[in-house]
Amino acid sequence: MLRALAIAVGLASAALAQVAKFCPSGESGAICYRVNVPDTTASSGNGDIFFQILGPSSKQWIALGQGHGMMGTNIFIIYADPSGKNVTLSPRLGKGYYQPRHDQDAQVSLLEGSGIQNGQMVANVRCSNCLKWQGGSMDIASTSSPWVWATKGGAALRSDDPDADISQHDSNGEFTFDLTEAKGGNSLNPFVETKAASPSAASGGSSPSGPASSSPSENGNDSNPGNSGNSEAGSSSNSPSYSSGSEEGSDSGSSETKPSSTRRNALIAHGVLMSLTFVIFFPLGAILLRTLALDNLISLHGRFQAFAYVVALAGMGLGIYIAVRPTYLINKYHPVIGLVVIGLLTIQPVLGTLQHKVWRQEGRRSVWGLAHAGLGRVVLTLAIINGGLGFRLAGNTRGGEIAYGVVAGLVWVVWMAVASRAEVKKAREGPRGAVGGKKVGNGSPEGSAERA
Repeated sequence: MLRALAIAVGLASAALAQVAKFCPSGESGAICYRVNVPDTTASSGNGDIFFQILGPSSKQWIALGQGHGMMGTNIFIIYADPSGKNVTLSPRLGKGYYQPRHDQDAQVSLLEGSGIQNGQMVANVRCSNCLKWQGGSMDIASTSSPWVWATKGGAALRSDDPDADISQHDSNGEFTFDLTEAKGGNSLNPFVETKAASPSAASGGSSPSGPASSSPSENGNDSNPGNSGNSEAGSSSNSPSYSSGSEEGSDSGSSETKPSSTRRNALIAHGVLMSLTFVIFFPLGAILLRTLALDNLISLHGRFQAFAYVVALAGMGLGIYIAVRPTYLINKYHPVIGLVVIGLLTIQPVLGTLQHKVWRQEGRRSVWGLAHAGLGRVVLTLAIINGGLGFRLAGNTRGGEIAYGVVAGLVWVVWMAVASRAEVKKAREGPRGAVGGKKVGNGSPEGSAERA
């Protein structure tokens, strides 16, 4: 009697569970992702959430992630275990556009119904720390919670190592879940069918992926009996089940996919434009001003630096686009310093124009010229340093960071050497290039003698 009542209560709870679902369009094979936020988590703002990853076993791996793109994303990847009958769940942290590695702090468990059968891989997952992770968080009240998906075709990986090396995806995208549509129920596993609550459902072996608290499955047994300690996520049941009461057959609370490659391309373009601007264009404009002897040198200097500023504005636009999509990035040091740099650069043309005016009238260097030269050196030095911080924030490779540092450092040293030599020479010369009372150069207001 008590057993029948317990089963009835469990089935009623599962039936009330609300599940948001998303299935990428244009994918070969049925790939779907589902998420459920239990009532207890929704009301307290803390606790477990459940999600399901489902797709054809012809895929080498299938992934679901919380966040945008690859930076700061909480990623969950499933692939076949050595037996080919169960799945391995691999939680990973996205830190940049390179292979994410295993997140040992993830508190995840594979639940009953997970496994490989009839050409389908299924992972029913409970996550106990998916509301906040290193690099991001999830708002359970969001109607447009950002998520990413990715798949890789090919031969089965057949590994129970949660940190196994994987090849780059060949299909991916971004989408959103309306989490208000995913709230409801208090099932221990909202993705099992009615028959899955039967004690006859078997559980398979497991492979660890990170610390997680043990919890009984719907049938009263540990959903992963092969685990030792508190590490649960890994391979599981080879009798997959993937339906749930309220949402079966509906795409609830999800939007169309948007290729995350767009954001990656924007990130690359931002890095290239800003590196060219602050490591090449601006320093080159300053160096040429000190080394060339042309009648219209000041005019050329102004035009060249204006061109560099336009390139910087284009890079800034891309940077803002990148930073505001995961909104937490806009408060990071790199975008904040970048906006300060761009703002200070707007003062430079004003200072340069005022110095030029004094030069034409009095043939001397003014406070405006000193401010123009000094501010330029401080701002460009800050911008070069900020470029290195940007490489770090983007999770670039160590080799990329070193290459940038070497090139930027060499350019800065050459630029400072040229500027220092010019200052020494200027100290020896009088107004309009006079040395020992004699004019040197052509003395033209637009000539090479005027070097602020």
